[in-house]
Amino acid sequence: MNQKRLAGKETGFTLIELLTVILLSGIIMAAIYSLFISQHMAFSAQEQMGEMHQNLRVSMDQMSREIRLAGYKNSTSAFDGIATAQAATIRVLADLNQDGDTLDDDEDITYSYDANTMQIWRNTAGLPIADHITNLSFTYTLADGTTTSNPASLSSIRKVTISITARTAKPDQRSGLYRTFTLTSDVMPRNLAL
Repeated sequence: MNQKRLAGKETGFTLIELLTVILLSGIIMAAIYSLFISQHMAFSAQEQMGEMHQNLRVSMDQMSREIRLAGYKNSTSAFDGIATAQAATIRVLADLNQDGDTLDDDEDITYSYDANTMQIWRNTAGLPIADHITNLSFTYTLADGTTTSNPASLSSIRKVTISITARTAKPDQRSGLYRTFTLTSDVMPRNLAL
């Protein structure tokens, strides 16, 4: 009896039903793909921002620590803690092992900025300490309270303000522009006034 009923009816989907399902499936897949691409772009941007911030913080921490030690010496040593003070270069001296000179490793340190490679160099040898840097500037506060980027008297320096601006390694995928961030720190070398 069931066979007689089914024999008169056709089973399956009509062409309109199939086209409707294909169209709806395409719309759903396009929405999922769009969401995936959007999330991927956001993740990529955040990853680059994180790398940039880490790059800045590591270089700022290292520079701050070593500049803070400028002028560290024993009572018989005779040298200025800051040997060079310019807008994008600083050279600091410290007698860390108390042997009376600054000839040992990590006692004569120069930080400089190379605009062509966009890198901060420590002693211009080996590897740079920071990449993708668009600006490095030093501002010096003198004993009389004035600030300058090229002090006439190195012995009157009491505070060094470091400002580093970095950019992401790649431009933003949506805008095509690089994201930038500036980090500034005031460093008061403990041994300069001595």
